[in-house]
Amino acid sequence: MAVSILALSTALPPFAFAQTEVAEKIIEMLAIPSLKGEKIRELYKNSAIDKRYSVIEDFKKERSDWKFWGKNFPQETPGMSQRNAVYKNEAPKLAYQAAIKAIKQWGGEAKNITHIISVTCTGMVAPGLEFELMQSLKLSSTTQRLGINFMGCFGAFKGIAVAQALAKENDRHRILVVCTELCSLHFQAALTPDNILGNALFSDGAAALIIGANPLPSERILWDICHNASLALNDTTDKMRWEAGDSGYLMKLSHTVPVLLSRQIVPFIETLLDQRVSQADCDWAIHPGGKSIIQAVQKALKIDKKETIASWDTLANYGNMSSATFLFVLERLLELKSTKKWTVGVGFGPGLSIEGLLLKRVHTNEE
Repeated sequence: MAVSILALSTALPPFAFAQTEVAEKIIEMLAIPSLKGEKIRELYKNSAIDKRYSVIEDFKKERSDWKFWGKNFPQETPGMSQRNAVYKNEAPKLAYQAAIKAIKQWGGEAKNITHIISVTCTGMVAPGLEFELMQSLKLSSTTQRLGINFMGCFGAFKGIAVAQALAKENDRHRILVVCTELCSLHFQAALTPDNILGNALFSDGAAALIIGANPLPSERILWDICHNASLALNDTTDKMRWEAGDSGYLMKLSHTVPVLLSRQIVPFIETLLDQRVSQADCDWAIHPGGKSIIQAVQKALKIDKKETIASWDTLANYGNMSSATFLFVLERLLELKSTKKWTVGVGFGPGLSIEGLLLKRVHTNEE
């Protein structure tokens, strides 16, 4: 039974910041001395990110008007409970924006959504976002719900895999998958290498999919989901971690991650394609965890930058939004109107882990 992606949408919070603007604000906020400030500017300039989004407006305000960071920042920083309180308020709104757009694009009735899967790793609340979405979208109280939490940047791949399995159970199932991440809540004041890099990359966003089998004539197929794969790299659990701390979630990110991924990506892709599809026939939707990660994958697979332009565009326009980012890359591929039949999706996250998807593009007369 073929399972298809029937809708795809994205949503962004209201506050947009140029990467150069963020760099200057951070130097000011943390009173970074001039020599180190120049290194911060260089890092941000070379990040391949032009703009990022956040639910926090403070970066555009004077210190006296800060509501989140507080007037005594960085001597006093928001604790976990304060950060999670903002998540509890803002994440449901952003998730709803993405979900309602997906339902509208799908064209079906919300009452026919049988399952909701929420994917997130930047906040924690029970009942979860999937329960709040059921209520805000006015779905049936019998709608089945699942929260996939704390999987990191490859969370969307797990959401899609679970939705695919649910769709195969019954071709009447229609599964709404929503990835919602508020990474900017976890900005850290301590100038460790991990924090400096994380502060330069991560941002906020949400994205949603509707997945189902045996589409009705009224439903448009974006991709068929053909194959998925997963690989946990041995002896790498210290290379990428996402842990709860008193001042929010803390990122542990080794500079060796791109090298480690590049050593494994070729056999991983060969397994994913399984000799039935040529690399030349594929679009590439690589999770833009950062500039060096995209470059490492390109070099290992011997593909040109023009073939990964959707990933580069996503990184430039939004930064890294953790689990939601991959779906932004897919949306960009739709906008580029590629005529290739196949799409390879690749994501990376804590473990160190690689996730993959092989999608078959279904073109219509409307395109």
